[in-house]
Amino acid sequence: MGSWSDRRGRKLPLLIGLTGKLYFSAMIVVNTLKTDWPVEYIIYTASAPSAMTGADVAIFAAAYAYLCDVSSPRHRTTRVTIMEVCYLATMPTGVALGSFLFNKVLNKSYTIMFVINTILMALSVIYTLIRLDWQSNEHQRPLSEAKNIFLDFFDYNHVVATVKTITKKRRNNRRTYLYCLIIMMSIYVFQRDEREVMYMYCQLVFNWTLGQFSNFRTFQSALQDAVLLIAMPLMSGLLGWRDTAIAMLGAAAHATARIFYSAANVAYVFYIGGVFASFGPIVAPVIRSMVSKIVSNSEKGKAFSVLSVADNAVPVISGVCYGALYKSTLSSHPSAIFYLTMGTQIGVFMLVLYIHIKTDSREFEGDEVEAESAQQT
Repeated sequence: MGSWSDRRGRKLPLLIGLTGKLYFSAMIVVNTLKTDWPVEYIIYTASAPSAMTGADVAIFAAAYAYLCDVSSPRHRTTRVTIMEVCYLATMPTGVALGSFLFNKVLNKSYTIMFVINTILMALSVIYTLIRLDWQSNEHQRPLSEAKNIFLDFFDYNHVVATVKTITKKRRNNRRTYLYCLIIMMSIYVFQRDEREVMYMYCQLVFNWTLGQFSNFRTFQSALQDAVLLIAMPLMSGLLGWRDTAIAMLGAAAHATARIFYSAANVAYVFYIGGVFASFGPIVAPVIRSMVSKIVSNSEKGKAFSVLSVADNAVPVISGVCYGALYKSTLSSHPSAIFYLTMGTQIGVFMLVLYIHIKTDSREFEGDEVEAESAQQT
């Protein structure tokens, strides 16, 4: 899908992914109405068909590629960060609003809750259809030029082209930097599944209730959104920091937060860790921005599809790792879960430090990669 979007545009893959999510929400409504259906039917009627559209992977790959297409290298990091804020901010606000509606307004009706979600997904599809351009850069051609739309999309050459994009030699050691960035994304998102066991840890150490833990998560989420909205434009735009320096700050902040988490025996120390952790999410948008500056416009879809796989596939492994580690150390040293996170973020720091040392401040500026691509073709 990423390779195809480089040829035909980002809009259709985005619409396909959004339509898959719309279908999922609508079928959940149907499942709530069919009280005689077993819960396993959700997999067959909602989850599996939605997954066939690419769902989240397609949405994020297409959205970030589209944004990078229409943004200059100078403003790209800031704009990708704003998109990251829009994505992250909906989690705590959506949970809080959903909880209020479910308990106070809708009389705990799952059906109405998912009807609302279906309506919102339909609005996103309509907005995308009306507002976004079918082609977002000069390399993309209209779908009408395809001889066979089905074969144009389901072409094994798309897979070959994606592999070639990732593995081909690039000037100034850029292929190595691209590998590093993909690995960085994989090990950075590893920490997202920490939150599942963090609640159990806080219950054990601080005797927190679900409400108290939710208050902590709300505090951290609000602070991280403020950091992304205020600190990122300040560091990237006004102060002119290199992307690598910003990423190192984020990785170091994540690792430092885990020192406070693991050492805390009172709640306020844990909250201090939350302050440091709020700077951590600046890493992901910087990685995406740097990847977009390494590849040409005609390669962005392929690169972002691989990056989206790295982003979405790793939690399958990380959730198991955190759960197994917490169970095995529960009676002896339950804070070991934070050491795992610390290790992954140190890995991110070391990789971005390598890129920082090997490049100068002009390495990821401008669109000189287009000239390189033209020379190779």
